[in-house]
Amino acid sequence: MNRITSVEELKALLSPLAIYEDYLHLSQRGRRRSALCPFHKEKTPSFFVDTESGLFYCFGCHKGGDIIKFIEEIEKCSFEEAVSILARKAGVEFSRNRNQKETAEGKQREKLIQILSLSLKHFRESLKNAQENSPVKKYILERKINKQAIEELFLGYSGERGKLISLLLKEGFRKDECATAGILQEGKNGEYYEYFRERLIFPIFDLQNRAVGFGGRTLIGEEPKYLNTRETPVFRKRELLYGLNLSKDEIRKENRVILVEGYMDFLSLYTRGIKNCVASLGTSLTSTQASLLKRYTNNVVLVYDFDEAGKSAMERALPILLGQDLDVSIALVPEGKDPDEAIKLIGADEYKKRIENSMTFLEFIFYKYSKSNFISLEDKLKFLDDVAQNIAEINDPIKRDAYLNELSDRTGVKKGLITEKIEKMGKIHSVDRNLLNEKEFEIPEGEQLLIKALLSANNDYIKKILSIPEEVIQYLKTSSIITKLLNGIEITDELESRILAFVNNSCHDINGIKNLEGVIYRLKKDFLEKKRRELTAKLKEAKARGDNDLADIILRELSSTVANEAKNIENIRLELKESKDD
Repeated sequence: MNRITSVEELKALLSPLAIYEDYLHLSQRGRRRSALCPFHKEKTPSFFVDTESGLFYCFGCHKGGDIIKFIEEIEKCSFEEAVSILARKAGVEFSRNRNQKETAEGKQREKLIQILSLSLKHFRESLKNAQENSPVKKYILERKINKQAIEELFLGYSGERGKLISLLLKEGFRKDECATAGILQEGKNGEYYEYFRERLIFPIFDLQNRAVGFGGRTLIGEEPKYLNTRETPVFRKRELLYGLNLSKDEIRKENRVILVEGYMDFLSLYTRGIKNCVASLGTSLTSTQASLLKRYTNNVVLVYDFDEAGKSAMERALPILLGQDLDVSIALVPEGKDPDEAIKLIGADEYKKRIENSMTFLEFIFYKYSKSNFISLEDKLKFLDDVAQNIAEINDPIKRDAYLNELSDRTGVKKGLITEKIEKMGKIHSVDRNLLNEKEFEIPEGEQLLIKALLSANNDYIKKILSIPEEVIQYLKTSSIITKLLNGIEITDELESRILAFVNNSCHDINGIKNLEGVIYRLKKDFLEKKRRELTAKLKEAKARGDNDLADIILRELSSTVANEAKNIENIRLELKESKDD
């Protein structure tokens, strides 16, 4: 397999249209192709691909960029993962030029993955060969874990001691390397022993289906009941969700994720037909995990244990999920102590109904305080504190305002007082510029045409644009993009890339050199008019302060600007006259 080392090499090997057509049905519209946008619901196509540049842009949801950005969005993956996907489509191996440190780290990670892969194979074989009266087989029978679950989730067994360490050493791995992978543990006397002993093994995979760690449930009453792989260079618990490699497509399809806590909860739901679920590795949810969920859906249903510990875990998870602007609801299933037990008691169909009838986070907090009936002022203040802390995490001002209205209506507390309380917490969020959507792309037509002229690589166009004074370029809204294009600098800023994709797919086109000259004239004229207005305002201010010296300087500059403006108008009048004479 050929190896390449740059993104540009990779993009040169691919047909952008072929990549888009792997996911979309494209229709021809001039030099552009259109399709229904895969990123939002619509009836009329607003997703466009420019056939020359290969850039895409959706006029509905405002997503745009190149094929790498498209793969990142459609596959919900990182830049590196998107490049790997495209490399596989191109039939090449992608390997960036890295420094010595990166190369060493990469080799170490590769070796750790090999150790974990071999360990997984061993655990699976151990479970397959375990005796029927062994602790693991008894536990599987007791918990009603069927063969389908064992196969789909690659379950294993850490049984007889010494076998795994012998296998790893035989394959040429050192003990310290196996300890770094989290498979062995170094004792006080310097001896190594196997980290997982007499446990049912739940392998934890990354999104590329590589085993990066394990969770183990004790079979002999040891503490802790569940043991996870320690933090390693390839296993960062806060960045992973159990089962996401299996359920991500179903989550995207359903546009909803069912979030549970433990391995057995996931196993029971997933193998009973609730495929859009994930588990938080049996630990408290992290903001990184919430951000990972947002790649696939905006809708999260929390289904935790029904005891006090489970409700407390939900309360901790709520602000983290709301802080990612996720729509959160809670399904309360009182049957059984946890989701695993509950779905076995009431069946999958009834369990799905409970999920459909889940309550909003605000209803959940009302439910939590329902016994108090808000009789005392203390109860009401405690309740408002609880709700305010969660509402304060919501970034979306419209969504936050809706919750504030509902809270005010249901409690009788004035909305202004609740808002004041939240403001005192210091958590009212300002609107991020990336939420501005359409306003980001209010690019004047003239600037769009300049960018299109530069992208055309037409030398006559570029010469004309190079004649534009630097001060005029700097006055433009897209000055940074135009300057980079003129100087051959790659555009890597995400917002600028999206603007570039938007412009490339807009309906405006350059129709010859005269059209471009008219565009440049209008841009110069706009610049001079703006400068004249600014200087006139400054002149009035200087005169009002009695600063005659400054007024004289501004007046001279103003006269020069007016003269340039008149000259610019005369030049374009002559050019238009010549055009008609031709």
